[in-house]
Amino acid sequence: MFNPRPVVRQMPIGHGHACIVIDDALLAPERLPAFAEAYREDFQPAPAAVFPGLHLLMPEDFTALLHDVVRDHARQALGVRRVLRSASRLSLVTTSPPALAPAHWLPRRQRAFEPDQCLVLAELFLFHDPTLGGTHFFLPRVSPQHVEQLEHDAEALLPEDFTLRHAIAAGYPQASSASFTHALTVPARWNRLLIHDGAAFRAPAIADPARLSADPRRGRLTLRATLACSRHRVAW
Repeated sequence: MFNPRPVVRQMPIGHGHACIVIDDALLAPERLPAFAEAYREDFQPAPAAVFPGLHLLMPEDFTALLHDVVRDHARQALGVRRVLRSASRLSLVTTSPPALAPAHWLPRRQRAFEPDQCLVLAELFLFHDPTLGGTHFFLPRVSPQHVEQLEHDAEALLPEDFTLRHAIAAGYPQASSASFTHALTVPARWNRLLIHDGAAFRAPAIADPARLSADPRRGRLTLRATLACSRHRVAW
């Protein structure tokens, strides 16, 4: 299903992070939106602090196909050895800014708990309209302790209390702020796959939330995967 000869390039994010951009990722990309349409009634609301919209878990044998993509196109750039476990979902961003949980007011990251592992994230754009938004990447401009406090408070506080404490309003992150510098935007493109270290801060580049839709044929449909990988014991 994945193209053995896609167009691959590497885009630096900063702080040692990079995003691997793979165009023409699938040989028959129209199959996934058709699958999403056929199973649209099975999409479920994601936990508000986890994802701002709907998602549908994909079969394990499909997710396993991404292991080869990481091995062939991202393993060396991301410094990983092999995939230990993985999961993937079809996702639709549907939440309006006023309804967002505070965790989504900030650029987000995902980190592994084991020091010899890392989380690799993959995101495949499955919509034709690029104005629905690609992906922003950010770099922290405050101390690690400050970032940890922001993340903790975003999970623990009510929205109004989080705003009062940190002077951050509800909305998808779109530009530099007091705590984060915008470093890179990868535009959306039909059948474009992004692969990067989960520790890189990112946010969906949603400039016009009014256009978000729960319809898989009109909305911001993506395939999102998380792959727990072992790290190289020595540098390449």
